[in-house]
Amino acid sequence: MDDSSNTCVSICYAWYVNFGPWYPISEASLSAPETSGVLQTRAEKVMDYKSGISAMVFYACTEPGETLREYVNGRGNGQIQRAEADGASLIRYAEVSEPMRELNRLLKRFNERFGSLPIGNGTAPNG
Repeated sequence: MDDSSNTCVSICYAWYVNFGPWYPISEASLSAPETSGVLQTRAEKVMDYKSGISAMVFYACTEPGETLREYVNGRGNGQIQRAEADGASLIRYAEVSEPMRELNRLLKRFNERFGSLPIGNGTAPNG
């Protein structure tokens, strides 16, 4: 008998965010959509966090009037490069109406689940 049905596993889902497919982070400047929203980067392998493991490295969002493509190719370029240096190899995007609010919600849930912010977000949200 397979007893996996009796196992409870906690998973951190982004409930309200409909993220698109993963792209190689090296293609971020071309893959980022011309819409406002949030982005997420991840590593190929999971990393240890204070209270669990996750492959997520960095979350960010656009400012009012800014598109994800503008963010990735402009003010966020250095943050994307740092996320890559921290181990991120993939990136994906989600269009949301209130990017900063969604970023704060994602980071709060991550912190609650894993005991710290993603390695690329340090100690404060990076919008």
